[in-house]
Amino acid sequence: MMGKRTIIVALVGVNVLLASALLSSVAALPTARAQTGARPGELLCVTAKPAGQSYDVLYMLDAGAHKLHAFYHASPQSSRLIPVQPRDLLADFGKDSTP
Repeated sequence: MMGKRTIIVALVGVNVLLASALLSSVAALPTARAQTGARPGELLCVTAKPAGQSYDVLYMLDAGAHKLHAFYHASPQSSRLIPVQPRDLLADFGKDSTP
């Protein structure tokens, strides 16, 4: 049978181990993953709330196809997104400005 002192030392050791594991996971900063710019075939996504509305819209810019897509929720309780007719950015803004 283990003595009282042995049990206390074991519990203190477990506490130190748990505290160090907690601190190591909290102290590590997450890696930032930023988009460096538009490249053909890649998408850029952003959300926005239209003025006077209570819902958000998801905008997706397809740099390769020069299209702007928009999606909104069917209802606040739904997770289903409804697509809006995509915009052709070349037709809206003129000729392609990429080199």
